[in-house]
Amino acid sequence: MKTDLTGKDDAELHAAYHKHGDEAAFAELMRRHGPPLMKYLRGLLGSNSPEADDVYQETWLRMINKGSKWNGGSFKAWMTTIAHNLAIDTIRRRKPAISLDAENESGAKLSDLLRDNRPTASEQIASNETELEITAAVQDLPEDQKEVFLMRTAEGLSFKEIAESLNISINTALGRMHYAVGKLKKTLAHLDERRFSPKNG
Repeated sequence: MKTDLTGKDDAELHAAYHKHGDEAAFAELMRRHGPPLMKYLRGLLGSNSPEADDVYQETWLRMINKGSKWNGGSFKAWMTTIAHNLAIDTIRRRKPAISLDAENESGAKLSDLLRDNRPTASEQIASNETELEITAAVQDLPEDQKEVFLMRTAEGLSFKEIAESLNISINTALGRMHYAVGKLKKTLAHLDERRFSPKNG
């Protein structure tokens, strides 16, 4: 008879897998944390980037091989820390660090990340051009602000978990999110003005 693992917390699932080799427990952890983790990595590395898939797989391999290093707390934050460090190593190997042109084709997914932070007028714009400009706006954020923004919107981490993952204070995490959202809103407001204002001349 198949055991229902949905009621178990992450610590119980982690122990079941690492201490008893319970593959179903591992599958449940992946079901819970895999989609937001991949969304975070695709936001950071690019929706069409094979690097995102590579880092995603390596993150779970680290969890398998080094699971004993997790000492409790937020499992999601711990996994995000692993993914974040691997992604940053990947970004540092790039020349340039991030190519906006390469990211343009993946605007729709980052547009979804921005849904709750976009002004009402921007939410009503469905054109591909706007989605691509939103993608560019997110990618053009300073690296520290983009990391916090994506951890919050793609991963759904709390600011406490973000602070733990990046080894910063909660106030610093909140500040970076505040500046990121402010910059994105200015960009989106500019798009609204350009699209809804009559052309000069």
